[in-house]
Amino acid sequence: MIATDVLAEGLNLQDGDLIINYDLHWNPVKLIQRFGRIDRIGSDKDVIYGYNFLPELGIERNLGLKQKLKNRIQEIHDTIGEDAAILDKTEQLNEEAMYAIYEQNGKQLSLFDIEDEDNFLDLNEAEEILRKLQKEDPGEFERIANLPHGIRTAKFSMLKGTYIFCEASDPNRPDIKGYQQLFLLDDKGNIVSRDIPRILGAIKADDTTPTLTLPKDHNSAVMRIKRQFAEEVKHRQAEREFNQRLTQGQKYILRELRIFFKSTTDEEIKGQINILEKAFRASVNQAINRELNKLRRDGFTSQELFNQLRQIYRQHNMHEWQDNSLPTLSQPIPVIVCSEALV
Repeated sequence: MIATDVLAEGLNLQDGDLIINYDLHWNPVKLIQRFGRIDRIGSDKDVIYGYNFLPELGIERNLGLKQKLKNRIQEIHDTIGEDAAILDKTEQLNEEAMYAIYEQNGKQLSLFDIEDEDNFLDLNEAEEILRKLQKEDPGEFERIANLPHGIRTAKFSMLKGTYIFCEASDPNRPDIKGYQQLFLLDDKGNIVSRDIPRILGAIKADDTTPTLTLPKDHNSAVMRIKRQFAEEVKHRQAEREFNQRLTQGQKYILRELRIFFKSTTDEEIKGQINILEKAFRASVNQAINRELNKLRRDGFTSQELFNQLRQIYRQHNMHEWQDNSLPTLSQPIPVIVCSEALV
């Protein structure tokens, strides 16, 4: 059977045991959905085979399909934001899942499978638990609401690992909740989920659940995640400033410069890229912006874009500009709200 993506949804083909993908798709969920048509309850097949056709190396060098795939995802992130609900909750863009599919990394891909729903706690259900507590025991609710940051605990769980809740708020507006993130680690300290229903299901307990002794490495695991979270906050803040102040032409060329920076090993070129990035991140005049928009429309990338930007930089004497800095937004302060060892 040969079909387009119309076959990826709503049809059950459990009699099959082989699927061949002839195309690259920027949304990995599309490929997962295709496999889901035949890997279903009711199938009598012990093994489901999946194959993906990647471009021949010569074609990939000429067309750069994999790079275009990366650029497509990055464009969406730059335009809408990495935390925006571009699709529904089950179809968020996930580059790790995408490359796990294309590189046939079955172990990594299994991390994105749908888990047993009994291990999930819906956010609405969690909120209902809190509303009930507030109504039936307002004193206890108030005590919990005013607990200091950094509290720790441990409990027995079949799922061994660590739960960490991080938050970063604007120091000038402490009354407003900032960027929040839940982390679930496995027993080796690797992040296995940021999915709220799954994490709430893992830490769910009642007033009869006994507490256990914290493992010796608990604090080091928490601080490691805090450092990682702090880097994510910086990136988020930079993207926020990036999207608020820059033109579409600037966003395009700065994104492509970042990609080119990662792909080159020449330290001299990297230094020049840093100079160009600083210059073109500043406020530019209409003449320069028109040239940047033309580069964007013509699809310049990599070395060609780098050469064009160096020429614009020289023609407009951008090296003489004294103040290339922009006022920055106040930096949110990351904190650990709470953590729990699952032992």
